[in-house]
Amino acid sequence: MMRRAGSECLEGTTEELVARARLHDAEAFTELIRRYEGMALSVAYARTRNASDAGDIVQEAFMRAWQRLESLDDASRFGHWLSRMIRNLAIDQSRRNRPGSLDETYDPAADHAGPAPMEVAEQKRQIDGALKGLDELSRECVILRYYENLSSKEIAETLDITPAAVDMRLSRARTQLKERLKTLVEES
Repeated sequence: MMRRAGSECLEGTTEELVARARLHDAEAFTELIRRYEGMALSVAYARTRNASDAGDIVQEAFMRAWQRLESLDDASRFGHWLSRMIRNLAIDQSRRNRPGSLDETYDPAADHAGPAPMEVAEQKRQIDGALKGLDELSRECVILRYYENLSSKEIAETLDITPAAVDMRLSRARTQLKERLKTLVEES
């Protein structure tokens, strides 16, 4: 959602913003979108591996969240609730569509900079290929940690697993990625 120039972010906890949004305060919900959009795109992209599909899923998830806020039992769990909604939408979409190739135009960490040089594009392709080889849950953990800078506790809450399980998946994923990207590391 676009913010008007000069508009300020709303203060308050997630719980306060959810309470206001339940009263149909669109500004409060816009602030929730601002706070959770990066995480939402990361979760959707980790599931779909396609920027366009991830964007569509996130848009649908925020629409559903706005419409179903009353069904959220614990406002402090808004991020977890939204993440679960995104994961379910991605699963539904994968049942409708054949899995496509990895979208090489999407980089969750980029600020829409200009085209990358050829070597950077090749490195990105190799990294995306290595990420694609991870199981979905491990890929989500990696993307949330290294693209969204979330802690193990935050990732655990988002994915509904324990922090220890997050750390275990990240450790295994790093080992797998190191092996798959050995030639890239050797070239650097």
